[in-house]
Amino acid sequence: MRKALFSIAIVICCLGSLSAQKFIGKINPYPTAGKNKVYSADSLRILAVMVDFKEAKDGAIVGTGKFGSIYSKDYGKKILDPLPFDKAYFSAHLEFTKNYFEKVSGNRLKIGYTVLPNVVSLSKTIRSYSPAPKSADFSGLGEMSKEVWAKADSANPGFDFNNYDLFVIFHAGVGRDVSLPGSLGTERDIPSVYLGDKALKKIYGSSFTGFPVSGGSFNITNSLLLPCTESREITSYGTTYLFQITINGLIVSSIASHLGLPDLFNTTTGITAIGRFGLMDGQSIFGYAGIFPPEPSAWEKMYLGWATPVTVDNGSKSISLAAELAASASDTTILKVPINSNEYFLVENRNRDVNKDGAKITCYVDGNYTTKVYPKDTTGFNSSSADSIAGIVTNVDEYDWALPGNGIVIWHIDDGIINSTIADDKINADDSKRGVDVEEADGIQDIGQQYTNVFGDVITGEGTEYDFWYSSNKSSMYKNRFDKTSRPNSNSNTGAYSLVSISNFSDIANKMSLKVAFGDSLISPVFTTAYAKSTAQKNISYTADDKNPYIIVLDDKNLTLYSMTGAPVYTRSNFSDYKPSVVKNADNVVVTGLFYDKTSDKTNVNNLIISNGTYTLKRDDFLSAAANSPLVYQNSTDKKYYATVPVLNGSIITFSIPQSSTDVLDFSVNVWASPDIIHKIVRVSDNEEIFLTQNSWKNKADKKYTFNAQPKDLAVFNNVNGNVKSAVVTSDGLLSIINSSGSVESSVKVTLPDTVNSKIAVADLQKDGENYILFIGDKKLQAVNPSLASAVNYPFTDPAGTGFTGTPLAVDFANDKKPEAIAVTSDGRIFAIDGATGKTVNGFPISTGDSLLSVPVVFTYNNAPMLAVATSSKLYCWSIGSVSGTGYWTEENGNAFNNSLTGNPEKNNSVSSFFPKNKVYNYPNPAYNGVTSIRYYVGEDSKINIKIFDLAGDYVAELNNTAMGGMDNETVWNLKNIQSGIYLARIEAKGISGKTENTIIKIAVVK
Repeated sequence: MRKALFSIAIVICCLGSLSAQKFIGKINPYPTAGKNKVYSADSLRILAVMVDFKEAKDGAIVGTGKFGSIYSKDYGKKILDPLPFDKAYFSAHLEFTKNYFEKVSGNRLKIGYTVLPNVVSLSKTIRSYSPAPKSADFSGLGEMSKEVWAKADSANPGFDFNNYDLFVIFHAGVGRDVSLPGSLGTERDIPSVYLGDKALKKIYGSSFTGFPVSGGSFNITNSLLLPCTESREITSYGTTYLFQITINGLIVSSIASHLGLPDLFNTTTGITAIGRFGLMDGQSIFGYAGIFPPEPSAWEKMYLGWATPVTVDNGSKSISLAAELAASASDTTILKVPINSNEYFLVENRNRDVNKDGAKITCYVDGNYTTKVYPKDTTGFNSSSADSIAGIVTNVDEYDWALPGNGIVIWHIDDGIINSTIADDKINADDSKRGVDVEEADGIQDIGQQYTNVFGDVITGEGTEYDFWYSSNKSSMYKNRFDKTSRPNSNSNTGAYSLVSISNFSDIANKMSLKVAFGDSLISPVFTTAYAKSTAQKNISYTADDKNPYIIVLDDKNLTLYSMTGAPVYTRSNFSDYKPSVVKNADNVVVTGLFYDKTSDKTNVNNLIISNGTYTLKRDDFLSAAANSPLVYQNSTDKKYYATVPVLNGSIITFSIPQSSTDVLDFSVNVWASPDIIHKIVRVSDNEEIFLTQNSWKNKADKKYTFNAQPKDLAVFNNVNGNVKSAVVTSDGLLSIINSSGSVESSVKVTLPDTVNSKIAVADLQKDGENYILFIGDKKLQAVNPSLASAVNYPFTDPAGTGFTGTPLAVDFANDKKPEAIAVTSDGRIFAIDGATGKTVNGFPISTGDSLLSVPVVFTYNNAPMLAVATSSKLYCWSIGSVSGTGYWTEENGNAFNNSLTGNPEKNNSVSSFFPKNKVYNYPNPAYNGVTSIRYYVGEDSKINIKIFDLAGDYVAELNNTAMGGMDNETVWNLKNIQSGIYLARIEAKGISGKTENTIIKIAVVK
């Protein structure tokens, strides 16, 4: 009967520290995030005092407030927590705590304890100190602690409290920590809490320095409140039963709260979140009737500094993992497998009985110690009850006997969730995204999930033997592998692919083997390199030479070269204010940066010459400050490389790129014949350059267009006929297409992210004879043609809803003769989207776990495409294909030359007919949102007339537009005053050559 009551009745309501607790129906509002202090000599010194209350009979309280009053009769010594509750009794419980922490910490934490000999009697009843149900007012607990330590100090004159770190109050009565059948939620027992410094300052104010003791020479700044037992009598159908549950697990978890461990159950509901796989969960704390919890999980040991994992982060490796008690000094016990900068897997081998000798339980009762061996779980000794044990358990040979099974445990750790929720004690409060999560091998993530069975009973998933990973696991969904297609899968919490595969788990043993691999058929990590964290904007590029394969990172003006192993090989401070250019000049690679030296009022031209692993910096300078990155080009006459730089004094500086450190730079100055200062230059040919100034677009032929707002970016491209077009976005969000005559051919309002590296890109995205302008607008990846009609299947929306940012790229890395667009989200996911279909490329998204501070760069290394990105603290590089592809827009400013120019789209895929009827349609259809776009293709510049009629033939509206030849165009119909119904639209195109064609489409309007 007692077993049944326990298994269906316990709901964890108050565990661990006040800094991490949920009381009945209310979250503790006084959290303390982070680990506590490191104790001298790795020791924790505990002082405990026994406390009773003014006697009172109260139906909302178990007992009267005096020790021994919770039982209505003498149950003798053959129960858990037998009377008397005296110094020897509490010392035995602290002996268990000492043995537990020394063993699970690998002797890193030594515990010393003292129990004061006399009972402190408080002046009030239990109810007077206990907070009301669901109350966040803990001032009564503070007053209780204050009175306890004042009376303990008075009763023990000369006692040196300064010798202790943690102060424990063992009080009469039970804890308000478990709710049993029949509970009305109105109990007024004392909740078990850890009152740390932050909690006490919440009660007494920020100036609180502690409770003075030892004649005022020492202040107590914490108090841990614990009951003498959790056992209590239950009366049902006229019969009284003793519900036996002891306090060992509660003491251990509460001390762990003082050490800094957060709760890992769902603190919003009180329901389990990690089951009996770690310490800080109710299933563990009150498992085996509370007599002993399992060892802390891999993450808990790491958090407390008791374990250091072995990290594996690339390639394919076979790993042997040893259970902790079976491990030698050279064995690996915890494996760390990174997912991104915030997430990783921890893998450990857990075994209930390493020594194969059963569970050895040592108990103290009536002055004597006895040891009992359990070869297996049995009636009276299992996860639900332990009423075959008598006395106080002081030691267990293997605490992991409390686990639900054996084998490999895989933990999914998300430091982003942990860091953002630990202060509110909600690490695992979101069942869909836990900070510390068990990857359950049976394929059903049901720990903490509640179900109602056919009898109406609520069943809570707790974790079973089938949640461990081992080859003979008989769960129907178990495949002996953990990857992106398994259940559970190895994806990140953002939904991105982790590229992690763990497989070939051996069978249960003290030492188990498994295989860890990274990557799939398309994507593989090359390296991840951590560097000093900086939130400065970063630029990255590549040396474009397999002989000198370096990734270039510019971080707050400082340049670093990284080898393709991720190792930094060269650094230079104050290298450039802007993204450098990179060119292979003769047999050397030259990286050119521009840094304005305020002291000399000159711009340093830094040419880093890389030659067979040697690095030579050639520094020259010119007057005035550079206004943008150097644009590199090769002169068609002398075949030499030159750099063109706009400067803030209104000039354009041109200089030759050196081939060696002995070259003399050939500087020339072109005085800009305009009051406008140039901000960007795009070189189309020797005879054509396009300039973006403070407020205008201009070309070498002196054609000019002035904007109403300051231009932000310029990209130049050709149409299918080779005509030069410019795409310009201005600060007021206007995207304009300008022809070589300086006329705006089309314009539209867009919303670009307000970041430094949010620019536009251009590419032959759909291989349909059109170049498309790619940009991030309204957090979506937008692609529009020169008529500013969206590409088919675009825009692309982030499935997670976070949204994109920065500058997109366009590269054919899948080698399918079509470009893929690359775009990044604000939370660090990287998408590759098929240019034609608008669908995510298989294997993407991948994740850095942190917002990107650079535009990605795609380059070729060893004849394979590579992708690199920089975050605030790490540089990532992946291989994203097996053969070299084609780059269209491969980095910020288009390419390593910083020339934001792309070539002609492919003519062989362009449409040859004048007005193809299969390319006339409207979207959305049906139209729900008040507008619909009527889309059509014309083979030459045309005038468009659209007449719209209802089904009765009555005229409804007429729309007129001009359309660019050789591409799709759109006309928007505003439906504000249009009723729901079906309409007929007659679209007629009249070309400049005199051609005329028309067609009719149906449009559905729904309101």
